[in-house]
Amino acid sequence: AKAKAKAAAAAANAAGGKEAAASAPEPNESLEELTREASELSGAAVVRRFVRAALQDWNKLQKSGGDALQKLSESDKSLVTSAPPTAAVLRPLIDLVEMSAPNAPESSKVEKVCRHSLAKEHLAAEQVYLELTIGNSKWPIGGGEFLSSDGPQAGNRMWGQKTRKVESTPSLLDDGAQKNAIQGLKRLISFVQATQSLRGSA
Repeated sequence: AKAKAKAAAAAANAAGGKEAAASAPEPNESLEELTREASELSGAAVVRRFVRAALQDWNKLQKSGGDALQKLSESDKSLVTSAPPTAAVLRPLIDLVEMSAPNAPESSKVEKVCRHSLAKEHLAAEQVYLELTIGNSKWPIGGGEFLSSDGPQAGNRMWGQKTRKVESTPSLLDDGAQKNAIQGLKRLISFVQATQSLRGSA
């Protein structure tokens, strides 16, 4: 009985610890600080904190201006001085990752984009981003029918045509809010790449 009571108490303490961790406020960190911890974080935490840190660094750099901006190329300076996407616009991206099943294709790609960007693997981040967007842009062609031929067979002068139906597949880009969030993600990774020199070389 005592052993069961101890086990129950331990389980209650563990549950309480998890609830406390879940309710704990997000750290007010920079991208550089997040990079040092990213390998130990879950996918949802990485995405959530990447968005927060990137927006914080972006706003901070705009306020500081001056010499830091002069170190950037004209194209990078133009990006940095433009208005960043808002946290509200990017929120559906975080919701997508937090509400998806583990290893869901779309949420996994969003996580990979953020991790590659933090690791200064910018080409890899761009590649996964393209897979996320181009892959999803193909889905809306579904939901229709088309004719296909089986082709001629040896010894058979006639061949049949078949009507094939392609089912419509839901797309991230069908949702306006998610589409805007994904476009906002592209601006974030572009900002991270543009300002990499200000945080040290790769």
